[in-house]
Amino acid sequence: MRHLRTALAVLAAITALAACTTALPGTPKAGPSTRNVEEELAGTKSSDLRKVFTSTPQQVNDYWNSDRMKNAKPRQPQPGQTTDVPKDEPVGVVIHPTTGPVPPSKPQPADGSGGMWSKAGLSGSANGRLYMSYGNMNYVCSAQVVNSESGTIVATAAHCIWDTHEGREWASNVMFIPGDTNGSSPYGKWAAESIYAPTEFRRDATDGARGAQGTGWSYDYAFLRMRPLGGRNIEDAVGGQGIAFDTKAESIRTLGYPAGPPFDGRTMRTCSAPTYTENRARNNTLSIPCVMTGGCSGGGWFTRFNDSTGAGYMISSHSTGNDVTAWGAVMGKIAYNLYKSADAGA
Repeated sequence: MRHLRTALAVLAAITALAACTTALPGTPKAGPSTRNVEEELAGTKSSDLRKVFTSTPQQVNDYWNSDRMKNAKPRQPQPGQTTDVPKDEPVGVVIHPTTGPVPPSKPQPADGSGGMWSKAGLSGSANGRLYMSYGNMNYVCSAQVVNSESGTIVATAAHCIWDTHEGREWASNVMFIPGDTNGSSPYGKWAAESIYAPTEFRRDATDGARGAQGTGWSYDYAFLRMRPLGGRNIEDAVGGQGIAFDTKAESIRTLGYPAGPPFDGRTMRTCSAPTYTENRARNNTLSIPCVMTGGCSGGGWFTRFNDSTGAGYMISSHSTGNDVTAWGAVMGKIAYNLYKSADAGA
């Protein structure tokens, strides 16, 4: 039995959460129209939120030879026009990491330097690098396993698996390497079975010369359902971080693999902040000082993070950044419904 607990409560009451309470149902809200692609997505069903892969894990592993992995380009859009969106409904659902509830701790220090992370405990196995391709171009992001009933769920940023440029397409050859260090794969290479991104992001987020544009960037999160490896689900092999949907953060630690200069993407890095900014110019987003560059996209922002056990509650993931400040989308009701769809394989 996995250490999975949900409740309608604020994060301050995590240790008192009841087991497996029913969460609020809901339907994702549509954002304002920006492109013709909205006609394609207008009648979105749950199955339209995903791409299901027909390639086998072996085919994905064969695709990612050493040269492609080494030359994969980091993904991280620059912040652009700020556009307000309706506030996403909070649900306050908290899911514990597989190591169990994380008690309160002192605030994280103010450190936006992107220093090397020790990969302590759960962070050294559940967090890693995510590879994907669009056509003949190969890219890399960051991601992490999060606790789920299915034991198959990896969380990242939507722009890592949906192209916001002219292609407007899903990624292919999606592979996750938990615990990646210097190109090693201590826990194996895991192929995605399906990938899920919000309609709001796919319809209303673009990226170009002026940086990230459109309301969709307020929903820059995604979930992946991973295929088994060696007869085991990924969570059984590496554990899973906690995740909290629109609950108040106490302080934040981010983890990821920045690959743009001065970083090289070969080691896990971190920023931390005792407080954060809730952005008024763009609802549903947070920001903290952080110099991490492209490649850390999709890396989790954790609250109540325990530096010794490497476990915490993911409240966002790295979305856009300008090498001084990082932005991440708040995961509320829309994110929770997406997570449930991925967990159910719907």
